[in-house]
Amino acid sequence: MGSLANEPFRKTDEGPVREVEVSPFFMAEIEVSWDEYLAFYIQTAAEGRSTDTEGLRNKKPAATDAISGATPPYGQPDQGWGLGKRPAISFSYHAAETYCKWLSSVSGKTYRLPTEAEWEYAARAGSVGPYFFPGDPKKFEKTGLRAKISKNDTSVINTYIIYKGNSPSKTQTPERVKPNPFGLKNMAGNVAEFCSDWYQADAYSKYPEGVIKDPKGPDEGTEHVVRGGSFQSSADALRSAARDYTKTEAWLTTDPQMPKSIWWFSDCFNVGFRVVCEFDEKTGNQEVKN
Repeated sequence: MGSLANEPFRKTDEGPVREVEVSPFFMAEIEVSWDEYLAFYIQTAAEGRSTDTEGLRNKKPAATDAISGATPPYGQPDQGWGLGKRPAISFSYHAAETYCKWLSSVSGKTYRLPTEAEWEYAARAGSVGPYFFPGDPKKFEKTGLRAKISKNDTSVINTYIIYKGNSPSKTQTPERVKPNPFGLKNMAGNVAEFCSDWYQADAYSKYPEGVIKDPKGPDEGTEHVVRGGSFQSSADALRSAARDYTKTEAWLTTDPQMPKSIWWFSDCFNVGFRVVCEFDEKTGNQEVKN
């Protein structure tokens, strides 16, 4: 976990490199889509809430009704780019956590946001370099005419990642890219993704020596970790070890409501999330929630 001191574009919060052991877990193939998020919104929204939505009617309506979901968004949360399989955006970390609680309730399994360690393990997919595929981040920084002049081959990164170099400045649907060796799509791009850890720049240095078992980050903080690049990102932010964090106040600057929404960001359209499902070591299946 983390990046070596000589990795191009490395930042100080990516080290020191630590050896980590993570317990088995299931991770979603793609980021939570609008189709999936809207099922949650329709079931739990504070205004116009319904527990009789077709397809979820027999799941556990009493439990879903106990979870208060998002208030109506201000403006178009999809930015007019489209819904369907595109990753859901514009919602807050709180909304992502609440979605996981709702999904656990209707499925009877335990869903949650990934830890930072789980996310990086999944993104690396067995690799140790800047990306899970071969490539020099310095060369990938060059796009368009600059790439042609420098004879930079961006075909590989374009195959696996939606980023600044190949996106028309908006999110894309999953079929645009191929999965990594673990079968996961867009771990490094399309939208950045919430992790459950509180963010600290020196978090890695505070872990004990030796192999760290299932690290979960600092015990407290003010902002949460965000991992992976997005359709807005250049190649440096797409590296497997690159770290970022939520910027809650800045992402709500233009929200006209007082108090500002705990559900929707008015100024952040490049962050989403994917879910993790707990693994039951006794059965080898997804863990059933008690």
